[in-house]
Amino acid sequence: MEEKNITRIFFELIQIAIGTKDAVTFTHTLNRDEWQQIYDIANKQTVAGIVYIGINKLPQAKRPHKELYMQWHVLCEFIKNKNRRLNKIAENISRKFEQIGFGNTILKGQGIALLYPEPLYRTPGDIDIWLKGEKKKIYHYVKSIIPECTPFYHHVDFNVSNEVDIEVHFTPSWMFNYFTNAVLQKFFEMEEERQMKHTITTVECNTLHTPDNNFNRIYILVHIYRHLFTEGIGLRQLLDYHMVLSQGFTKEELAQTMSTLKSLRMSNFAAACMYVLQTVFATKEEFLLTTPDAEQGEFLLSEIMIAGNFGHYDTRQNISANEAPIKSFLRKVRNAFRFLKYHPTEVLWSPLFKIWHLAWREIYIKM
Repeated sequence: MEEKNITRIFFELIQIAIGTKDAVTFTHTLNRDEWQQIYDIANKQTVAGIVYIGINKLPQAKRPHKELYMQWHVLCEFIKNKNRRLNKIAENISRKFEQIGFGNTILKGQGIALLYPEPLYRTPGDIDIWLKGEKKKIYHYVKSIIPECTPFYHHVDFNVSNEVDIEVHFTPSWMFNYFTNAVLQKFFEMEEERQMKHTITTVECNTLHTPDNNFNRIYILVHIYRHLFTEGIGLRQLLDYHMVLSQGFTKEELAQTMSTLKSLRMSNFAAACMYVLQTVFATKEEFLLTTPDAEQGEFLLSEIMIAGNFGHYDTRQNISANEAPIKSFLRKVRNAFRFLKYHPTEVLWSPLFKIWHLAWREIYIKM
């Protein structure tokens, strides 16, 4: 079977899993090699657990052969158990920061998972926690616990757990463009107080502070946008966004979201993402932010399918284990320039930001 047909079937299985397509419409009978290709794509895009849900909705005769099915099942049990542990870790670390005076909220990850039909099947990543407070105060506290911690513009590594990487955020994200980044940081400042008070309860009864959907309609898209120019993005990030938008919004909320995205010069990117959401997840038109852009969307989807989760499968970048800093810089700049046609200002600002950030880090580490 041609690769494009395998990809289309892979999309169908995701749609069945999330409920945008009925399992009775799945008419394909796949052989062992074809099911292996589906499994490999699911792992590459970090959505193996979601695809497994779709498979379990199929008639027995349409499912993978026993050996692969059992392998898939074991992987999903690992994903579920890891989610349970990360929910507890996220709750504990959030509570500890609160106790010492740092209000906080858990970004992405364990909070977004609760929007899924079956939250424990979403493959987890690291834990990102946004703390309320002055950047230097947060950094010095983290440094008192982890002296060798690594600071970045928006976060500092806080790896106090052997199970998961933890990032303590000064701010949720950033943009390369100096002017749009100023708009974004103003948005975060205005939202900080409200988002730190929003609380949810996980399927394991862990209580977490997480941002609300109004915030995530901006933040998750910004997160995707930023990673597009750096490591790359996978379908898990877009599926997260599908889940956010599928919670619905009023006309007033949509207008406010699009106004903010326009001020961030992200309207075109939003249109490209809407195309991907429609194509891959069959997102209902009522949940789309704007009219999908097929040209930009096809380009974006191609990048996603080539690069995989956070660009780990992108052979075009040729990342070496002992890559010199200057080579890393040039590689990332070259990667960003692939998107110059559609996102010129962000791409052109990226080298300047990287040079400034390198100098900033050297100063900050010595503080």
